[in-house]
Amino acid sequence: VIIFLISAVGNSLVCIVILRRRRMKTVTNYFVLNLAIADLALTCICIPFDIPVQEMNYVWPYGGFMCKILYPLQTLSLFASVFTLTAVSLTRYWAIVHPLRQQLSVSNSKRIIVAIWVISIIPVSPYSYVLSHEDGSLSCEENWGDTSMRKVYTAVLFMFQYVLPLTVIAGAYIGIGIELRKRQTRDRSGGLRDVHAEETRKVLRMLKVVTVVFAVFVLPTNIMWLWLDFGHAEQEYDRFWDLVAFCNIVTFANSAANPICYTVLNETYRKEFKS
Repeated sequence: VIIFLISAVGNSLVCIVILRRRRMKTVTNYFVLNLAIADLALTCICIPFDIPVQEMNYVWPYGGFMCKILYPLQTLSLFASVFTLTAVSLTRYWAIVHPLRQQLSVSNSKRIIVAIWVISIIPVSPYSYVLSHEDGSLSCEENWGDTSMRKVYTAVLFMFQYVLPLTVIAGAYIGIGIELRKRQTRDRSGGLRDVHAEETRKVLRMLKVVTVVFAVFVLPTNIMWLWLDFGHAEQEYDRFWDLVAFCNIVTFANSAANPICYTVLNETYRKEFKS
Protein backbone atom coordinates (compact mmCIF):
# COMPACT_ATOMS: atom_id res chain seq x y z
CA VAL A 1 0.00 0.00 0.00
CA ILE A 2 2.84 2.39 0.88
CA ILE A 3 4.63 1.68 -2.41
CA PHE A 4 1.37 2.17 -4.32
CA LEU A 5 0.58 5.51 -2.65
CA ILE A 6 4.08 6.98 -2.96
CA SER A 7 4.37 5.92 -6.59
CA ALA A 8 0.86 6.99 -7.61
CA VAL A 9 1.05 10.40 -5.93
CA GLY A 10 4.73 11.07 -6.69
CA ASN A 11 4.65 10.14 -10.36
CA SER A 12 1.33 11.94 -10.88
CA LEU A 13 2.94 15.11 -9.47
CA VAL A 14 5.89 14.66 -11.84
CA CYS A 15 3.51 14.44 -14.81
CA ILE A 16 1.49 17.48 -13.68
CA VAL A 17 4.58 19.63 -13.08
CA ILE A 18 6.14 18.86 -16.46
CA LEU A 19 2.90 19.25 -18.43
CA ARG A 20 1.74 22.46 -16.71
CA ARG A 21 5.01 24.41 -16.45
CA ARG A 22 6.33 25.77 -19.73
CA ARG A 23 9.90 26.00 -18.47
CA MET A 24 9.82 22.32 -17.49
CA LYS A 25 9.14 21.21 -21.06
CA THR A 26 12.71 20.29 -21.96
CA VAL A 27 14.05 17.20 -23.73
CA THR A 28 15.34 15.66 -20.51
CA ASN A 29 12.11 16.38 -18.64
CA TYR A 30 10.01 14.78 -21.37
CA PHE A 31 12.04 11.62 -20.89
CA VAL A 32 11.47 11.93 -17.13
CA LEU A 33 7.75 12.31 -17.93
CA ASN A 34 7.86 9.07 -19.90
CA LEU A 35 9.55 7.33 -16.96
CA ALA A 36 6.76 8.58 -14.71
CA ILE A 37 4.11 7.28 -17.14
CA ALA A 38 5.79 3.85 -17.22
CA ASP A 39 5.94 3.87 -13.42
CA LEU A 40 2.25 4.82 -13.20
CA ALA A 41 1.32 1.97 -15.55
CA LEU A 42 3.21 -0.45 -13.33
CA THR A 43 1.72 1.05 -10.18
CA CYS A 44 -1.92 1.65 -11.03
CA ILE A 45 -2.55 -1.37 -13.26
CA CYS A 46 -0.13 -4.07 -12.15
CA ILE A 47 0.15 -3.68 -8.36
CA PRO A 48 -3.61 -3.79 -7.57
CA PHE A 49 -4.00 -7.00 -9.59
CA ASP A 50 -0.66 -8.75 -9.07
CA ILE A 51 -0.28 -8.49 -5.28
CA PRO A 52 -3.62 -10.28 -4.56
CA VAL A 53 -2.55 -13.13 -6.87
CA GLN A 54 0.67 -13.52 -4.91
CA GLU A 55 -1.24 -13.49 -1.62
CA MET A 56 -3.60 -16.21 -2.95
CA ASN A 57 -0.63 -18.46 -3.79
CA TYR A 58 -0.88 -17.61 -7.51
CA VAL A 59 -4.52 -18.64 -7.92
CA TRP A 60 -5.72 -16.66 -10.96
CA PRO A 61 -9.17 -15.01 -10.52
CA TYR A 62 -9.19 -12.55 -13.44
CA GLY A 63 -9.93 -14.66 -16.52
CA GLY A 64 -8.19 -15.19 -19.85
CA PHE A 65 -7.98 -11.59 -21.09
CA MET A 66 -6.18 -10.30 -17.99
CA CYS A 67 -3.88 -13.31 -18.13
CA LYS A 68 -2.74 -12.15 -21.55
CA ILE A 69 -2.06 -8.54 -20.55
CA LEU A 70 -1.18 -8.21 -16.84
CA TYR A 71 2.27 -9.81 -16.69
CA PRO A 72 3.25 -8.60 -20.19
CA LEU A 73 2.30 -5.06 -19.15
CA GLN A 74 4.79 -5.29 -16.27
CA THR A 75 7.50 -6.36 -18.70
CA LEU A 76 6.45 -3.65 -21.18
CA SER A 77 6.73 -0.96 -18.49
CA LEU A 78 10.21 -2.13 -17.51
CA PHE A 79 11.35 -2.13 -21.15
CA ALA A 80 9.95 1.38 -21.64
CA SER A 81 11.75 2.53 -18.48
CA VAL A 82 15.17 1.16 -19.37
CA PHE A 83 14.92 2.30 -23.00
CA THR A 84 14.00 5.78 -21.74
CA LEU A 85 16.99 5.79 -19.39
CA THR A 86 19.15 4.74 -22.35
CA ALA A 87 17.74 7.49 -24.57
CA VAL A 88 18.28 10.21 -21.97
CA SER A 89 21.87 9.08 -21.29
CA LEU A 90 22.71 9.18 -25.00
CA THR A 91 20.99 12.56 -25.36
CA ARG A 92 23.00 14.01 -22.47
CA TYR A 93 26.19 12.48 -23.89
CA TRP A 94 25.59 14.12 -27.27
CA ALA A 95 24.72 17.48 -25.70
CA ILE A 96 27.82 17.56 -23.49
CA VAL A 97 30.47 15.90 -25.66
CA HIS A 98 29.26 17.47 -28.94
CA PRO A 99 27.68 20.80 -27.84
CA LEU A 100 28.22 22.56 -31.19
CA ARG A 101 26.41 19.93 -33.24
CA GLN A 102 22.66 19.81 -33.81
CA GLN A 103 20.88 18.76 -30.62
CA LEU A 104 17.72 16.75 -30.09
CA SER A 105 14.61 18.93 -30.23
CA VAL A 106 11.58 18.56 -27.98
CA SER A 107 9.44 17.47 -30.93
CA ASN A 108 11.94 14.76 -31.87
CA SER A 109 12.15 13.63 -28.25
CA LYS A 110 8.38 13.03 -28.38
CA ARG A 111 8.86 10.89 -31.49
CA ILE A 112 11.56 8.91 -29.71
CA ILE A 113 9.22 8.32 -26.76
CA VAL A 114 6.54 6.94 -29.10
CA ALA A 115 9.19 4.73 -30.73
CA ILE A 116 10.28 3.48 -27.29
CA TRP A 117 6.79 2.19 -26.54
CA VAL A 118 6.37 0.64 -29.98
CA ILE A 119 9.76 -1.09 -29.78
CA SER A 120 9.01 -2.26 -26.23
CA ILE A 121 5.95 -4.14 -27.49
CA ILE A 122 8.10 -6.36 -29.75
CA PRO A 123 9.93 -8.41 -27.05
CA VAL A 124 6.76 -8.57 -24.93
CA SER A 125 4.55 -10.04 -27.68
CA PRO A 126 5.84 -13.65 -27.40
CA TYR A 127 5.20 -13.54 -23.65
CA SER A 128 1.59 -12.50 -24.15
CA TYR A 129 1.17 -15.19 -26.81
CA VAL A 130 2.27 -18.12 -24.60
CA LEU A 131 0.29 -17.07 -21.52
CA SER A 132 -3.01 -18.88 -21.16
CA HIS A 133 -5.84 -19.39 -18.71
CA GLU A 134 -8.13 -22.31 -19.48
CA ASP A 135 -11.80 -22.19 -18.44
CA GLY A 136 -12.06 -23.70 -14.99
CA SER A 137 -8.32 -23.38 -14.43
CA LEU A 138 -6.93 -21.71 -11.31
CA SER A 139 -3.74 -20.43 -12.90
CA CYS A 140 -2.29 -18.18 -15.60
CA GLU A 141 0.65 -20.09 -17.04
CA GLU A 142 3.22 -19.92 -19.82
CA ASN A 143 2.80 -22.72 -22.37
CA TRP A 144 5.96 -22.76 -24.48
CA GLY A 145 5.70 -26.35 -25.64
CA ASP A 146 9.49 -26.60 -25.62
CA THR A 147 11.36 -25.66 -22.44
CA SER A 148 14.41 -24.65 -24.48
CA MET A 149 12.35 -21.85 -26.07
CA ARG A 150 11.46 -20.55 -22.62
CA LYS A 151 15.15 -20.54 -21.68
CA VAL A 152 16.05 -18.64 -24.85
CA TYR A 153 13.31 -16.09 -24.19
CA THR A 154 14.41 -15.56 -20.58
CA ALA A 155 18.03 -15.07 -21.68
CA VAL A 156 17.03 -12.65 -24.45
CA LEU A 157 14.87 -10.64 -22.04
CA PHE A 158 17.74 -10.39 -19.55
CA MET A 159 20.14 -9.21 -22.25
CA PHE A 160 17.86 -6.63 -23.89
CA GLN A 161 16.02 -5.45 -20.78
CA TYR A 162 19.02 -5.29 -18.47
CA VAL A 163 22.56 -6.06 -19.63
CA LEU A 164 22.79 -4.24 -22.98
CA PRO A 165 20.87 -1.05 -22.05
CA LEU A 166 22.76 -0.62 -18.78
CA THR A 167 26.07 -1.22 -20.58
CA VAL A 168 25.21 1.56 -23.07
CA ILE A 169 24.11 3.84 -20.22
CA ALA A 170 27.31 3.18 -18.27
CA GLY A 171 29.39 3.93 -21.37
CA ALA A 172 27.50 7.19 -21.97
CA TYR A 173 27.94 8.44 -18.41
CA ILE A 174 31.61 7.43 -18.33
CA GLY A 175 32.11 9.46 -21.53
CA ILE A 176 30.26 12.40 -19.99
CA GLY A 177 32.37 12.16 -16.84
CA ILE A 178 35.60 12.25 -18.84
CA GLU A 179 34.44 15.29 -20.82
CA LEU A 180 33.29 17.20 -17.72
CA ARG A 181 36.59 16.46 -15.97
CA LYS A 182 38.48 17.90 -18.94
CA ARG A 183 36.37 21.06 -18.84
CA GLN A 184 36.77 21.39 -15.09
CA THR A 185 40.54 21.24 -15.49
CA ARG A 186 40.43 23.93 -18.18
CA ASP A 187 38.12 26.14 -16.07
CA ARG A 188 40.38 25.88 -13.04
CA SER A 189 43.45 26.74 -15.06
CA GLY A 190 41.61 29.77 -16.43
CA GLY A 191 40.19 30.78 -13.06
CA LEU A 192 36.59 30.33 -14.25
CA ARG A 193 33.55 28.89 -12.54
CA ASP A 194 30.89 27.68 -14.96
CA VAL A 195 27.47 27.90 -13.28
CA HIS A 196 25.82 26.10 -16.20
CA ALA A 197 28.28 23.21 -15.85
CA GLU A 198 27.40 22.94 -12.16
CA GLU A 199 23.69 22.71 -12.99
CA THR A 200 24.47 20.08 -15.63
CA ARG A 201 26.33 18.01 -13.05
CA LYS A 202 23.34 18.14 -10.69
CA VAL A 203 20.97 16.91 -13.39
CA LEU A 204 23.40 14.17 -14.36
CA ARG A 205 23.73 13.09 -10.73
CA MET A 206 19.95 12.73 -10.50
CA LEU A 207 19.78 10.72 -13.74
CA LYS A 208 22.64 8.45 -12.68
CA VAL A 209 21.03 7.76 -9.30
CA VAL A 210 17.71 6.93 -11.00
CA THR A 211 19.55 4.52 -13.31
CA VAL A 212 21.43 2.83 -10.46
CA VAL A 213 18.19 2.48 -8.47
CA PHE A 214 16.54 0.85 -11.50
CA ALA A 215 19.48 -1.55 -11.94
CA VAL A 216 19.48 -2.56 -8.26
CA PHE A 217 15.71 -2.91 -7.84
CA VAL A 218 15.07 -4.83 -11.07
CA LEU A 219 18.01 -7.25 -10.77
CA PRO A 220 16.51 -9.60 -8.12
CA THR A 221 13.51 -10.50 -10.31
CA ASN A 222 15.81 -11.18 -13.26
CA ILE A 223 17.93 -13.46 -11.08
CA MET A 224 14.81 -15.38 -10.01
CA TRP A 225 13.74 -16.11 -13.59
CA LEU A 226 17.26 -17.11 -14.61
CA TRP A 227 17.46 -19.40 -11.59
CA LEU A 228 14.07 -20.92 -12.42
CA ASP A 229 14.88 -21.59 -16.08
CA PHE A 230 18.57 -22.46 -15.91
CA GLY A 231 18.78 -24.02 -12.45
CA HIS A 232 16.57 -26.11 -10.20
CA ALA A 233 15.05 -23.30 -8.18
CA GLU A 234 11.84 -25.02 -7.09
CA GLN A 235 13.74 -28.15 -6.00
CA GLU A 236 16.60 -26.28 -4.34
CA TYR A 237 14.45 -23.83 -2.36
CA ASP A 238 10.96 -24.79 -1.21
CA ARG A 239 9.93 -21.17 -0.65
CA PHE A 240 11.05 -20.07 -4.11
CA TRP A 241 7.71 -18.49 -5.08
CA ASP A 242 7.60 -16.53 -1.83
CA LEU A 243 11.01 -15.16 -2.78
CA VAL A 244 9.71 -14.32 -6.27
CA ALA A 245 6.82 -12.41 -4.68
CA PHE A 246 9.26 -10.42 -2.54
CA CYS A 247 11.45 -9.63 -5.57
CA ASN A 248 8.37 -8.43 -7.46
CA ILE A 249 7.61 -6.03 -4.62
CA VAL A 250 11.21 -4.76 -4.84
CA THR A 251 10.66 -4.14 -8.56
CA PHE A 252 7.44 -2.26 -7.82
CA ALA A 253 9.35 -0.20 -5.23
CA ASN A 254 11.48 1.21 -8.05
CA SER A 255 8.42 3.12 -9.26
CA ALA A 256 8.06 4.73 -5.83
CA ALA A 257 11.78 5.49 -5.57
CA ASN A 258 11.96 7.59 -8.74
CA PRO A 259 9.87 10.60 -7.61
CA ILE A 260 11.77 10.54 -4.31
CA CYS A 261 15.04 10.77 -6.27
CA TYR A 262 13.73 13.72 -8.29
CA THR A 263 12.71 15.54 -5.11
CA VAL A 264 15.89 14.88 -3.13
CA LEU A 265 18.41 15.41 -5.94
CA ASN A 266 16.87 18.17 -8.07
CA GLU A 267 16.12 21.62 -6.68
CA THR A 268 13.85 22.53 -9.61
CA TYR A 269 11.53 19.59 -8.95
CA ARG A 270 11.54 20.39 -5.22
CA LYS A 271 10.41 23.96 -5.87
CA GLU A 272 7.75 22.88 -8.36
CA PHE A 273 6.34 20.24 -6.01
CA LYS A 274 6.11 22.79 -3.19
CA SER A 275 4.34 25.30 -5.40
